[in-house]
Amino acid sequence: MASTTVDSRIPVAIQQRLNKLRAAVSRFLWIEGLGRVLALTVALAVTDVAVDRIFKMDLAQRGIMLIVIILLLLFAIYRKLCLPLSKKMTDDALLLQVEDKNRELHQSVISAAQLARGTDYEQQGVSQSMVDATIRYGSEMADVTRFGNAIDSKALLRNWVLLLVGLFAIGALAWGVKTSSFWATWFNRNVLLADEQWPRKTTLVIDGAADNVMSLLRGEDHNQIVRIADQSEIKNVDVVIEFDDGNVRTRQKMRRTGDLEHTLIFRNLSNVFKFRARGGDHITDWVTVDLVDAPSWSELSMQVELPEYTSAAAYELPSGGGPHSVLEGSSIKVRAVANKNLNSAAVKLGDQQKWDMQNRTGNVWELVIPPDQLVGGKYSFDLTDQMNLRSSRPATFSVKVKPDRPPVVRATLLGISGLVVPRARVPVSFSASDEFQLTGMLLEYGWNNASDDRSSASGQLDVKELDPNLATQLGQSEVEGVAVVDLESLVVPEGVSLKLKLVASDNNTQTGPGSGSSREFLLRVVSEEELRADLLRREIEQRKAFELVLGNQEKLKFDIQAIADALSQPDLPFTPGEALDQMRDAQRRQKLVGTNVSRVADRFEEFLVEAINNRLNEAESAIESSQSIDVRFNEQIIQPIRALDSAQIVSAGQLIELAGRDIVYDADANTREIDRQAFLKSLINVISKQQEVIEVMQSILASMKDSETYQEVVNKVIEIKRTEESIRDKAREKRDEGSGVDIFDEDEGMFDKDEDDSAGGLR
Repeated sequence: MASTTVDSRIPVAIQQRLNKLRAAVSRFLWIEGLGRVLALTVALAVTDVAVDRIFKMDLAQRGIMLIVIILLLLFAIYRKLCLPLSKKMTDDALLLQVEDKNRELHQSVISAAQLARGTDYEQQGVSQSMVDATIRYGSEMADVTRFGNAIDSKALLRNWVLLLVGLFAIGALAWGVKTSSFWATWFNRNVLLADEQWPRKTTLVIDGAADNVMSLLRGEDHNQIVRIADQSEIKNVDVVIEFDDGNVRTRQKMRRTGDLEHTLIFRNLSNVFKFRARGGDHITDWVTVDLVDAPSWSELSMQVELPEYTSAAAYELPSGGGPHSVLEGSSIKVRAVANKNLNSAAVKLGDQQKWDMQNRTGNVWELVIPPDQLVGGKYSFDLTDQMNLRSSRPATFSVKVKPDRPPVVRATLLGISGLVVPRARVPVSFSASDEFQLTGMLLEYGWNNASDDRSSASGQLDVKELDPNLATQLGQSEVEGVAVVDLESLVVPEGVSLKLKLVASDNNTQTGPGSGSSREFLLRVVSEEELRADLLRREIEQRKAFELVLGNQEKLKFDIQAIADALSQPDLPFTPGEALDQMRDAQRRQKLVGTNVSRVADRFEEFLVEAINNRLNEAESAIESSQSIDVRFNEQIIQPIRALDSAQIVSAGQLIELAGRDIVYDADANTREIDRQAFLKSLINVISKQQEVIEVMQSILASMKDSETYQEVVNKVIEIKRTEESIRDKAREKRDEGSGVDIFDEDEGMFDKDEDDSAGGLR
């Protein structure tokens, strides 16, 4: 309220009128100030409604707007009420205002008031009676003067109108807040700062936002979904996401993925930000995004426990990746340490199967996938933290379950070709290996006769009986040896196809013992005559091959002799380079002769071993032991060829090399020269040695021919003996049947004389 200044010396009539005027001025100031404050309040409220309705202000913006409005109102109250009412209104100021509105007073009232405050006028030379008369006159004029017209009536009227209108507007606003959802929404949003939304035709819902806060995984992508609420009147709208990272604001249009669904992928989240959705007439509140670490393993170990029968220690799998080969029947033990507290952890095999992990202590989780549930495929870890967040890139590992591989068996026939006799011994060299242990090995055999199915048979032999050393090796992962099969004990008939195969078994108790087999050998069982005829045929082939090698040796000698003849004639030109090339070629040809004769020896050794395995040497030894096949082949062919190759042929090659050294190379002149005499002498030595080689080869060739001739005779003799035995068997059958006399009763050795004569002829 405006302050007053009361002077008791002023006449009472004037003072009373001044007090009334002062009260009227105070009322004027109150009406004027309140009217303007109310008008400003209404104007700010309307402005706040318009701004919030248009721009959909968020909480912070609405809070700032409310503070601005309050500050403006406080400023208005101060300027329009407090400041005017606080100013001093002096009597003289009021009386001057009255004098100004009442000109007929001619300053009488203010003069009376001023003179009344003075004293000692006599001393100042002023008549006291005149002063009193002036005061009385002023008081009389104050009684008849309207002090109220000092206030502007038009301004007072405007102030009253403004005040009443303001009061009405404020009342209407209060009534609207109470009865109207529109104004109630404004009041709740902009005065109470609540989260209430303006009435709208489209409502957006942000998935995953709780209390306008969302926790997402750092460094990962996030598929954000914004839905159009079912109660929306307008649903066909575009939706835009507005981002604010604290520095700039950007917008990005969402992709419509359904009638009411829009999506946008937040790529590689790395910084904290906030966002809101815009669509139709709705702008959502800002949603603050907090970034947290994805649930993952800080430590991970996977241990494979192998089946018990393997007797193998457990081993670690590399963390992640794969596919890792795991033996069938194994189990996998998983132990992991999480980087944060988890609600749950599990291992998933696609969408087929899921194993929940157990939380042990702290962040340690464990799981055992049992053998009967372990299958091949890609496994992934499903981790959920305490905010129910899952990593979009979980750790994975792949497993490939492999069966226990069967044993690997390799076998080779030693000294046996494709033909065998019924009493042959068949050596089979074998080796077998398994990942873990071998428990046994069998030799499977069988035969069939194309002309008689009844002569078919099959069976198995334990290799431990054929090779006793195998028993000490079983239980290991690798075995090897030689199994000798005696066909005579199997009673294999002539004319059948014999099949042999080695089969090894392991110690797999999980799914049953595994077995592996060697390749199958197919042998034709023939008579001794057939085998001898085939062996003779192959012997003749090797003799012809030896003859060819002998021809090459003779040709080599002839070529070297030609070089020596040219050297012995001084008039004939002789090029050193050409001579050197000829000697190098001769050395190569001499080595080739050695290689070829060695091959012939190898073949005869094979023939000898094959004959012994088929027991052909036994029949020949019975005829003439000094001419048995092992004596003929070994002493007369094989050993002489070996000696020829290691001595004479090697020596001949060395002499050729030494002869080539007589061709001297002059490095300074870059020329070659020949010491013709020395070179000729060396060539004569070479020719002499080669003649020795040829003579030995001719001797061996003669032995080969003798062996062939003897073999033909032996084959005939054995054939005759087999015929005699056959006739005797038939005669005995007739005798046993009582149909006649055994012709052999009279001459038991009718064929022995011929046989002895034949053998004697060979001697």
